[in-house]
Amino acid sequence: MCRTANGGDIWFKNSFEKNLKAWINDETLYDDIISGCQKDGRGNICPVTIILPTLAMEAKEYIEKKTENPTKEEYKKAFIDLLTKKIHEAKDMLIERFEHIASQSAASAKFMYGNKTMSGYVPEEGIQSALRHGTIVIGKIGLAEALIILIGKDHSIKEGMEFAKEIETLYRDLCAKFKEEYKFNFGNYNTPAESLCHTSLKKFRDKYGIIPNVSDKEYFTNSIHIPVHNNNINIFEKINKEAELTGYSSAGCITYVEMDSSAVNNIDAMEKIVTYAMDKDIPYFALNFDLNRCAKCNYQGGDINDVCPKCGSQDILELKRVTGYLSTTKKHFNPGKIDEVDHRCKHESKTIL
Repeated sequence: MCRTANGGDIWFKNSFEKNLKAWINDETLYDDIISGCQKDGRGNICPVTIILPTLAMEAKEYIEKKTENPTKEEYKKAFIDLLTKKIHEAKDMLIERFEHIASQSAASAKFMYGNKTMSGYVPEEGIQSALRHGTIVIGKIGLAEALIILIGKDHSIKEGMEFAKEIETLYRDLCAKFKEEYKFNFGNYNTPAESLCHTSLKKFRDKYGIIPNVSDKEYFTNSIHIPVHNNNINIFEKINKEAELTGYSSAGCITYVEMDSSAVNNIDAMEKIVTYAMDKDIPYFALNFDLNRCAKCNYQGGDINDVCPKCGSQDILELKRVTGYLSTTKKHFNPGKIDEVDHRCKHESKTIL
């Protein structure tokens, strides 16, 4: 997956010891000595995503049945208790899924195993010998909406950010605990939520109806992102805020900013933005901008919207980046992603470069 991260493989010590013995005895190396440090997070074997807004509503309803006029702290505690339970359930699901995947024969993917595309494969041990170096991940969607349900603010506000960090700390610590206990490379994952952004929202709305700033659109916000419609934030502020959370992820994340147009005529500005993100230790960073083209006269530029400024044609090809994919029209995406694109504000317009 494109947003996977690198970490320390729990099997590295095992591989290193076998390699060391083989080297001492002048035998064939078990595996590349440094590969163990490169694999964890390099490939996510399977994910489970927790729908945070749904969990927030369940926690809210539970505490309101027990307590009259509950405080924010009581809402938050009920949510953390429920999330802890769900993360443990996700762990059990992932182990079961991994064991099912690893039970297959190497013949199910001859190219991967026969050509040693999957490093670490030992025929005598089956395909789990290679797959165990990958990451099995516990993700999330809709952090912003969950915070609004519980405390009335998302993490663009200090109070929301403090609780967001508590949530991410829980994910990180439990995944680290599972990793040592079960000898699987568990990771905290910021789910891309390609189609899930809409399907999870739709199920939520069917059950709870339309809640302002939560289910009044066709998508839940991607993982830990600041909501795309927040037009009170500029490029560097968005990087700053999301950088406070990306470090908790051990299995992959992304931060992106929305540009008014291509930076092709201002390379210095692009370099300044990318360097700033690197300095904030953003592991995966992207610049989004429209690069539209008129299908009639081939005029191309970010200043084309519905009508070509050169010939007046309305036959416009819209090149957009959505969840890592490029398309000449947003109509190729699901209703949630289409609505998300329509809600995106341009961060560049509020930034002085």
